[in-house]
Amino acid sequence: MADFEVENETQTYPVVPLTADDAHRLRLGWTSRFDKPDIRNLVAQFPDISQWIPETGEYLIAGPWRHRRDVATVMELSGQTGAAPLLRAFAESSRESGLELALLSEHQESRNPRLYERAGFDLLEHILIYELPTIPSIDPEKFRLTFREMVVARDDHLEALVELDHQAFPWLWWNSEGEFLNYGRARGVKIYGGFDPQGRLVSYVGVTRFRAWGHLDRIAVRPELQGQGIGLESLDWSIYALAQSGAGRIGLSTQARNERSRFIYERYGFERKPQQDYYLYGVWLQDSGSHLG
Repeated sequence: MADFEVENETQTYPVVPLTADDAHRLRLGWTSRFDKPDIRNLVAQFPDISQWIPETGEYLIAGPWRHRRDVATVMELSGQTGAAPLLRAFAESSRESGLELALLSEHQESRNPRLYERAGFDLLEHILIYELPTIPSIDPEKFRLTFREMVVARDDHLEALVELDHQAFPWLWWNSEGEFLNYGRARGVKIYGGFDPQGRLVSYVGVTRFRAWGHLDRIAVRPELQGQGIGLESLDWSIYALAQSGAGRIGLSTQARNERSRFIYERYGFERKPQQDYYLYGVWLQDSGSHLG
């Protein structure tokens, strides 16, 4: 493993992998999403990629992105002068572990872009946030597709969802089986498959409702059938299903580079909420930049 150090005016401190036995030594802030047993279990399950600086107490907690074994993501970064060395060490340890990509999402907080430059992280995605100000009235009799709930605990449903998902989305945004299982069992989540008159699964949608708030998490359409109105009908079904379940507000997100989806959502009436946008930064580790799509 490459050596990374933090320098201050009088001392040089090494960045080292965080081990399960080190977890009790961390000084977690009140905003931390973890407790120490959580960190111990995570580090034991995914060794070497989390990092820390024992002398300063700065740390970086990392784990799988979307329950995938080929992409690691920063789950918590607590550091000031040590932030860039921690990120570089995280990327290098992920590379040595054979991973394809090391990621950091700015979903919860914003940092100075110079930090990412110093750490060697590039801007990979700009995620746009939308909200539908008025929920339209939708006639369920108009649907050409038949939408049925998909149950991730059923092997045939899970296999069909993963297959369609990987056909429809770029590599970075693939859902693994583990992600589907975790997502599909979450409170408020429903996954619906769109079936054509011949009984073929041609689309799926994932939605979440929490009280009066609904979120459109996912729409996937078989690539060879895109441009035939299936995506728009699946969007209609998502809005209908969320409204029927009690949602009074509906939001979604999409990548800035996904012009097709942006056009559909904006034409439908979704409005940008730019203050809620966020960014993904990362380092391709195995010459895999073409995976971004």
